[in-house]
Amino acid sequence: MSQTISTANAPVAPYTRITVRPMCAAAGAVIGGVDLSRPLDGETVAEIRRAFLDHCVIVFRDQDLDPARQIAFTEHFGKVEGHPLYRTPDIAEFPDVIVLEHKAGKFYKGKNKLWHSDVTVSETPPLGSVLHCRACWEGFADTMFANQYLAYEALSDAMRGFLEGLTAEHSGALNQTLNNADPINARIETIPDPVVHPVVRTHPETGRRALFVNPGFTYRIRELTNEESANLLAFLYDHAVQHQFIYRHRWRPGDVAMFDNRCLMHSVVQDHPHDMHRLMHRTTAAGDRPYL
Repeated sequence: MSQTISTANAPVAPYTRITVRPMCAAAGAVIGGVDLSRPLDGETVAEIRRAFLDHCVIVFRDQDLDPARQIAFTEHFGKVEGHPLYRTPDIAEFPDVIVLEHKAGKFYKGKNKLWHSDVTVSETPPLGSVLHCRACWEGFADTMFANQYLAYEALSDAMRGFLEGLTAEHSGALNQTLNNADPINARIETIPDPVVHPVVRTHPETGRRALFVNPGFTYRIRELTNEESANLLAFLYDHAVQHQFIYRHRWRPGDVAMFDNRCLMHSVVQDHPHDMHRLMHRTTAAGDRPYL
């Protein structure tokens, strides 16, 4: 388990290796002064990690990373791992780089429109992912990130206390159904067994608590009846994506965005034209088992 970083009453050290420009109150910051195509020293990595923990989503503009350098950057945060449910073309030499591409004749219908945290069907969901935008049409197919620290903290004391005693089952069944309904996708034939996680998790580095249920993978709260579970989940899903909790990232070619899967949900805006070319390379850093 990672060591918790306590920031209570601690002075905030200035950044000396990078610049950090917050994008909105909910989440998101643009990081300057870094060329990710070059090796990073330990002090620079430490400052990037601090900005990542403070802002949940960090963005580096005008980058040009080959797959090897993207993997090297991601490895500063955890072991790089693939996605058990994604079926995309591989880069032969780099199978852990997921290729996400939309273009005429290869147009995905958008299972990523569902709000979700990545791979919560895993016993140890990812720490986070790095997305490198290789091509896009600016103004289309933005990614929205919803801060689940803020969603949790905005609940009443009574509701927070109630949720902290609950656990939920997570399954890849819906992901499989949506994937296999689109003939352009390679079929998902098998999915992992369901897993159980707390409805509220404690971030292993910041010590803050966040909601940890999502429409993409969570399908039942174990301590409630099916009707009670469905009603509570519907309430939490609506609550968790209110405007004041959301950072909307407007992609530009060359963007590298890293997001914290332990305290965010995300969703792709489904407004892109059929013939739009959008190409992303994604790498994912391994996480650990959620706990309250």
